[in-house]
Amino acid sequence: LIHTIDGVGLSDDFSQRSLQALTKSSEKESCRMIRLAASVDNINAAMTLWSPQVEHNFDWAWKLINTYRPFLNELQDGPQTTIAKKKQKITGTHKTGVAVLQVLSSLAPRHTEVLQQLVAIQQANANNLTPYADLKQACVQKMITSSDTLLRNILNELSDHNIIYSEKDEDGNECLYVPSQLPLNDIVNFKRST
Repeated sequence: LIHTIDGVGLSDDFSQRSLQALTKSSEKESCRMIRLAASVDNINAAMTLWSPQVEHNFDWAWKLINTYRPFLNELQDGPQTTIAKKKQKITGTHKTGVAVLQVLSSLAPRHTEVLQQLVAIQQANANNLTPYADLKQACVQKMITSSDTLLRNILNELSDHNIIYSEKDEDGNECLYVPSQLPLNDIVNFKRST
């Protein structure tokens, strides 16, 4: 049983091919002696982890099993009730930076692109709040998203992971930001391993 086979520790090609070879080579009289049960966090795991041959050799039986639990423990020890408490829990330690990069590697590429765009705008504005309208315009210009609904869904997921926060400015406009304690340069420079 492998929990999060698409996680940082197993997402490299060597690990995936080794697991596939282990299960494939255990066949005896057309019956595999070693069987794998695994979970994934990224819904696109099959497209990002395996070549068609490796995926075929794994011979997965896919089942959608959603816990509907928020991803609150990836960046902090437990759920908090207010944004202020959440910000206090986030520290600039190496563990937090690793946790953010682990989350990025498990999210769909479009989520990462939206987050990178938000951080780039935030850094260009001296780490001030980024109006939602500015982020939406930048995402449309870079052809990351064209739908308001899609962008909002992506932002909700990033918020569920406690990577971004939302506040209202003095005029009541929605503004977004990534806490400066997180490794902003690492987020901007993040490249998905292939």
